[in-house]
Amino acid sequence: MSERKTTSAQTIVIISSLILLIVALGLQAGGVMSPSWQVVDIREFRATHHHGLWLDCTRPQLHLVKSQNKDDLPLHCTYKFDISATQIIDENIEDIDQNSAAGESEHHQFFGWHKFTLGFMLCAIVLAALSLLCGICAPCSSGFAVLYAILVAFTAFTATCGDAIFFFAAHRVDSRFVQGLVGTYEQVIGMAFYLHVAGTAISCLALIMAAISAYSLLQNNESDRHLPMREMAPLHEPRFARV
Repeated sequence: MSERKTTSAQTIVIISSLILLIVALGLQAGGVMSPSWQVVDIREFRATHHHGLWLDCTRPQLHLVKSQNKDDLPLHCTYKFDISATQIIDENIEDIDQNSAAGESEHHQFFGWHKFTLGFMLCAIVLAALSLLCGICAPCSSGFAVLYAILVAFTAFTATCGDAIFFFAAHRVDSRFVQGLVGTYEQVIGMAFYLHVAGTAISCLALIMAAISAYSLLQNNESDRHLPMREMAPLHEPRFARV
């Protein structure tokens, strides 16, 4: 592949794509780290539960103290992969007939769809970081520009797969509703999902700009390859000897 450098317009497009990718990476990382993927307000527990991909948190509700903002209250969090927390969840589920927290405890388990969603999203973050490294070198080499576009495409694809898996799994009946002792509560999709979807959408915009730049470079290389060589004029008239 030719090592043709980019023009000023192509460089601007690549830099704009890099800026979009950085924003997308920040949004996606923030979404993965947040526990607010599914949120449910369980009134009988007087608490709001945040169920994330790898982290679950609980925030108590305020009924008597009105001077303090609800969002200022601390979150009490546990990891889905914590062995001690898993043992407590299993004990609650076994005692589901007498334990009102058993139905909610089921949503603290590390299900397979959590792992698949988290796996795709972590792959997207790693690919985005690799894309940034290639994108920095893209203005200096057409080869890096094409590789950058390919990596951004894989980034957008894996992030979209993660969003799709979570969206459909979260709308299943067993994932959407939480059974309490006196009532059934519906979980809503939290801010973390929309944060990650925004990052995915921005990464798709970065892909479009990277693809345009890579296509332009390939067209320029193809044009340079087929340019006809100008015939050089002879330096002097050849002398022909008469026979």
